[in-house]
Amino acid sequence: MAQYSQDMKRELKPEEREQIVSAVAAGDRVKATSIYLSATEGNLTDAQNFVRTLTAERIEAAQEAEKKSG
Repeated sequence: MAQYSQDMKRELKPEEREQIVSAVAAGDRVKATSIYLSATEGNLTDAQNFVRTLTAERIEAAQEAEKKSG
């Protein structure tokens, strides 16, 4: 994820990142992308990559939790 922060015009504040994480958790990638764009003034590709990375991390974490509980 650090690679994306270098391309941003402005770093995400913790509360902005939480909003994006919440939107991803709710399955609303459009909202997550919109929040990223508004917060960082970055470009669409960077926003989509950031959201894609968060989504992949969420899926991976869920799979790991399932393996541990099962």
